[in-house]
Formats: sequence, structure tokens, C-alpha cells
Amino acid sequence: MPRSRATAEGLVRTLVGALRESGLRLTPQRTAVCEALARREDHPTAQTLYQELKPVVSSLSLTTVYQTLDSLVRTGTITSLGSAGDDSIHFEVNTEPHINLACLTCHRIRDLESAAVRDLEREVQAAVGSKVLSGRVVYYSECLETSIPRDCPYYPAREDAREVIHDR
Repeated sequence: MPRSRATAEGLVRTLVGALRESGLRLTPQRTAVCEALARREDHPTAQTLYQELKPVVSSLSLTTVYQTLDSLVRTGTITSLGSAGDDSIHFEVNTEPHINLACLTCHRIRDLESAAVRDLEREVQAAVGSKVLSGRVVYYSECLETSIPRDCPYYPAREDAREVIHDR
């Protein structure tokens, strides 16, 4: 389900506010990265965001995308997920406790809400006696869309995959 406009706008305000608090100067390029993150429901890489934004924000550099994402991770506003089997770092704005399901075929990552993960966070917090700052649960699998990896609608070797991948 796509984010509502109000939710996306609120998320942009949160991301922009975090950048300001981190001491980064707010530029049109950094604002564009925040807006792109707020629009997306997937787990983009810096390269994905750069490729999406560069045609619209010609002055954007890949370094600016990485610096913006790094600042947002350091403030705890977004999470760095690491690789989904594609040697790229993926990012997400959902910082609530949940499970990430990573497909090793198409490298998509999906969120799975789980009361058990929230309970586990509370249990860990009680055991250590202080607030848990971050944690994650990631399960890696073959394609999340089908039991036959080559039937995956996002499988990179498919002739029509380029079109499908850009739609995600």
C-alpha cells in the first residue's frame, strides 16, 4: 500500500529536521534525497537514489547522496541494512522493530511486521537494563514472489526485468 501524501510529507519533515540537527547544511540536493526516501516504500541503495534523482537534479553527486544517507543513519532516522546479496548497502525509513525478508535472486527486501520481534526487543532491553538503540532481524531466501527463482518478476536476467525493476 503506497504511503499517503500526508505521511510522505511528514516523513520529509522528519528527515530534513534530522539533517539540520546533524549540522549538515540543507541544500536542494539533500532535500531531494529526503523527498525520494519519503516517496519510496522499498529499500533503495545510494546508487538507486542517485539514478532516480540525477535526471531531475542535475547538480546532484553520488557523494552527496552517500553523505546524506550516512547522516540520516547516524541520527537514527533511517537504517542501513547492508547487502541483500548484491554487494550494495540498502537503506530504509522504517525504524520500528520488524523483520526484513531479503531475496537473494532479485535483491528486493520486504518488511514483515512481527509482534514477536517487538517482544524480543523488550526482552533484550530488560536483560541489558538500558534502551536498545537498534537491532534487526533479516531472513534471506530465494525469490519472495515465486518458488522458482527464474520466474521472479524482478529476476535480472529476464528481458522485461529492466522495466519491472524500475517500477519498484
